[in-house]
Amino acid sequence: MKALVLLPTGLSDHPLPELDGRTPLAAADTPQLDAVAREGRLGTVRPVPEGLPITSDAALLSLLGYDPRRETASRAGLEAAALGVELGPDDFALRMNFASTFREHLVDFQAGPIRTEEAAVLVDALNAELGSEHMSFHVGMGYRNLLVVRGRGPLAVDCVPPARAQGLPVEDHAPGGPDGPFLEHLMEEAARILGRHDVNRVRLDLGENPADRIWLWGGGGRPVIEPFELRTGRRLGVVGAVPLVRGLGLTIGATVPDVDGATGDPETRYEAKLEAALALLEDHDVVLLHVAAANEACHQTDARLKQRVLEDLDRRLVGPALAELRRRMDVRLLVTTDHMTSAVVGTDGADAFVPFALWGPGVSSHRSVRYTEEDAAAGDLVVDPGHTLLELLLKPHPTGVAPAGSRRETGASA
Repeated sequence: MKALVLLPTGLSDHPLPELDGRTPLAAADTPQLDAVAREGRLGTVRPVPEGLPITSDAALLSLLGYDPRRETASRAGLEAAALGVELGPDDFALRMNFASTFREHLVDFQAGPIRTEEAAVLVDALNAELGSEHMSFHVGMGYRNLLVVRGRGPLAVDCVPPARAQGLPVEDHAPGGPDGPFLEHLMEEAARILGRHDVNRVRLDLGENPADRIWLWGGGGRPVIEPFELRTGRRLGVVGAVPLVRGLGLTIGATVPDVDGATGDPETRYEAKLEAALALLEDHDVVLLHVAAANEACHQTDARLKQRVLEDLDRRLVGPALAELRRRMDVRLLVTTDHMTSAVVGTDGADAFVPFALWGPGVSSHRSVRYTEEDAAAGDLVVDPGHTLLELLLKPHPTGVAPAGSRRETGASA
């Protein structure tokens, strides 16, 4: 049995006042997602184990069958792999957001979002003034870029993800730990360079947020993770635009094609990404199709925009995928996401669980539902820990359930 894992990050959210107390998913008209839930099995999953911070890198590991408590990889280490930046044993990489500040507050952790072409010019400027054999800046995608510190070994730092500092004083969220002052000084030096750069002068003239600061976080060294095929006996393909997803795929030995028009934002070409995923299914057992559009819309704090993005995703991606899989009938479909989106989340509670739906051969429907957070939470199919969800997806008859209201492990033992 083959499997397509459709993972729109940002799919799940909290009830929002702008949507009359509904989530964007509940407010959106999504007949195709609803068909997946109605014809298959709808449940909830905890992608990140209890006690760990809820992050995309941990959730992605989990949803591909890896226990994040045992096999860890930093966001920056994975993004370095995606960018082709080789990390030595004593090198340390950090995700470098271009961000916007106003009156010493972080007001936009995406700086606009800034375009990749502009980011590349700013990265060149940082390398020209601050780069050396021990430190280099690397352009990624838009606001997502990379800093590599070479030869100093793992840095002892505690960095706050920028989404958690949005709207708050910069000085209250400076890097902590013994090496925190080193990074804080570097961020201040970068701010001096960026503040006077022509790219930002033009952005201000156009009414766009300037990229006047770098924000360093998500640090780590070279990731070492057991290859997916060695672990599972199955070939993996990964379709995605953002460096984190591509880097994880490359690190675990997946086939990761370049897809023209895959941008990691609401303008991405769904059709091209689906075409690439279906092509991979011809000679791969599991294909992960990652879409970041809804998450990027949420970062713009526009609930109506996110609702429209979800409706667009349903029409242009889920619908055609479902039609093709109905024709083939040899592929099982999993639709889920990595974490709740709009609220700052911790390590436990209801925020830790997100909806998922299984559909396809061997999966029987149990109730009439919509693909919403509320309907998923009302059911009795609960997967915890999340790294067992892939095993459940690939079982010949994935019909095991946990008792209603329970949070026990569901998967191979179900």
